[in-house]
Amino acid sequence: MTTAILIFFAILFVLMCILRVARIGALVAFLLAGIISGPYVLNLFQLTETWTFLGDLGILFLWFSLGLEINMRRLWDMRRTIFGFGAAQVLMVAVMLFPILAGITPWSMLGCIMVALLFAMSSTSEDMQLLTDRNQLNTNMGRQTFSILLFQDLLSIPLLAMLPVFAGKSFNLGATAIDVVVLSVALIVGVVVVGCFILNPLMRLVAKLKSKEVFLLTIMLNIIIWAVVMDLMGLPVGLGAFLAGMLLSETIYRHQVSAEISPYSMLFLAFFFITLGMGLNLPLLGQNWYIILAGVIGLMVVKFWAIFMVARVRHVSV
Repeated sequence: MTTAILIFFAILFVLMCILRVARIGALVAFLLAGIISGPYVLNLFQLTETWTFLGDLGILFLWFSLGLEINMRRLWDMRRTIFGFGAAQVLMVAVMLFPILAGITPWSMLGCIMVALLFAMSSTSEDMQLLTDRNQLNTNMGRQTFSILLFQDLLSIPLLAMLPVFAGKSFNLGATAIDVVVLSVALIVGVVVVGCFILNPLMRLVAKLKSKEVFLLTIMLNIIIWAVVMDLMGLPVGLGAFLAGMLLSETIYRHQVSAEISPYSMLFLAFFFITLGMGLNLPLLGQNWYIILAGVIGLMVVKFWAIFMVARVRHVSV
């Protein structure tokens, strides 16, 4: 096991150096390291429940980090760009993909809609890191890209809530729409009330202790509590982590929370990408490489034209 860990870190080090020179994000290195050390290449590690658990924690921290970046004031200031450019891009990609999926797959209409919306999404963590590494986050292109990513993150909340509907269970459009609206309003009210009247005093009390460990433990406890609450309500635990981030983003300690949690967030997010790499079925990918390659290229073309057309209509330079 010691030799396997040593080899794994050596592989990861080499990959990170190579990708850094190529100006590619470090998360790709974790993904490739997972593939190389997984059961289909060097077989250094097996995809066990421990690795899966660490990967699930990575998802929780990703959602928490996203929630921490999204507060009510920022949403209001960027509302036109987010719900204009971002929404139009997602809708355009979904509209272009839907007839393709309906024509080449045996899926139902709801299934094609769901997959089209999922394909319209992007990797927020990888894209944001890429923009940061290239110092483009504060440029016009960076702000427009952030708006698209932010809308996709916001859209993922109702999509997660509606997964049972798209899975083929009973569908009532009116009731579903009401549920989504009620959930959204409840989240907004909960963020304002809990953030102002509970978390702010609690974080102020914790800060007075001047203990970094207690402060960090409070953040972790907040994530776990809301994840458990969402799980008990039958909602995805990632939604609870997202809500925990939004709650803390409304407190006066938002920047301190971000600084304290950032190393752990990156660590567990790395575990998620490593786990993702280990779980890739390379023999299946090898047997269907031409289909996958065509699908990836086709998706890139669709997304490019969708963004290009929306940007031209809205007179946005990208």
